[in-house]
Amino acid sequence: MSPKNIKVLFRLLLALTVPMLLSGCWERRELNELAFVLGMGLDKTESGYRVSLQVVIPSSISSQTVGGTGGGVPVVVTAFNVPTIYEAQRSYNLVNSRQCYYGHIRILVIGEELARSGLSETLDVLKRSREPRNDYYAMVAKDSTAEDVLKVLTPLNKLPANKLFESLDQSYKITAKTVAVSLNSFVDDLLYEGINPVLTGVELSGSASEGEKKSNVEVSTPKAIIHFSNVAVFKKDRMVGWLNKNETIGYNYVTNKVVKTSGPVEGDDGRPIVIEVLQTSTKRKVKIIDGEPHIYIHVKAVCNVEEVQSKDNLEAERVITQLERKSEERIVLRMKTAVEQINEQYNVDIMGFGQSIYRASPKTWARLQQKKGDNYLKSLPIHYKASVSINRIGVTDKSFIDDIKE
Repeated sequence: MSPKNIKVLFRLLLALTVPMLLSGCWERRELNELAFVLGMGLDKTESGYRVSLQVVIPSSISSQTVGGTGGGVPVVVTAFNVPTIYEAQRSYNLVNSRQCYYGHIRILVIGEELARSGLSETLDVLKRSREPRNDYYAMVAKDSTAEDVLKVLTPLNKLPANKLFESLDQSYKITAKTVAVSLNSFVDDLLYEGINPVLTGVELSGSASEGEKKSNVEVSTPKAIIHFSNVAVFKKDRMVGWLNKNETIGYNYVTNKVVKTSGPVEGDDGRPIVIEVLQTSTKRKVKIIDGEPHIYIHVKAVCNVEEVQSKDNLEAERVITQLERKSEERIVLRMKTAVEQINEQYNVDIMGFGQSIYRASPKTWARLQQKKGDNYLKSLPIHYKASVSINRIGVTDKSFIDDIKE
């Protein structure tokens, strides 16, 4: 055989052999060997952590999907007291036959006590692991433990972790009273210069012991529910307090995170007219004046008249103009009040003003830090402006209330 033919034969054998080597699955695991973790809870203990894992029960979900009755609950929550978070995975296999899989995790619930003590060491293992996608939402359990939150069964969505994920994903878009923060975004805000992170709070109302029973989803009024309440403020990795709903709306306006929201303004007779925000855009500029940074915030909003209890005639252009001006004043007041109250109570820059200054002029930011340190917010000039356009007033111009016969 000629050398040329030998070379061709060698290449042919190589082409046939390489696919055979690549056909295997590295670290292959069968589905029936995995426990799919949808939610994780972290609480503080004296010697470490209490880690709660919400795992889906496939047989229960499968029977519901095909129309079967399916006994039992759709998830099981298992909790462990461990010195390190990673140890919880090993502890799980001491009581269960399946291995934890975090690739489908939807939420991370952090107990308030743990959040106030600091999260940097806690989050390291979650960022280091290659299995989770790290795009799941994180939240703080307000006035309760993360374990109790994960145990509550929910009626509309059979998987509680999915309920929390989807509810948060909708609530921040519709109400602007919450913030949807993924684990990646939270860690980024910890690392970036001139900004501190926030997380939405989740609260348990009712009986925690009744909430974990199947009977909680078999009545029209559950004995325990989980809902979003307030927003946790962090200074570096430690939680320092809560924002109320109005402060959260102001925060979302300043940070350009309002998708939709609504609120009343007064008509000429003092009766409310509800204005719904359909679209918003917040522009932020930094100007250096006499060596000092100034922040300029301009919100543009397209709005709709959603409800009218006032006797104002919406057919009049003057009335619409007045509603636009009142809406602008309301947005500016929300932003200004939120910034002032946050600065006064916590003195933390969750709005990212320092980051804006740093990006606009690193030298100015360095001088500001050297001169005022963390107190730069208290004397930082901030200028607010809002432009509102009402282009919809519903399918009727004038309310029918005045036409109702006595």
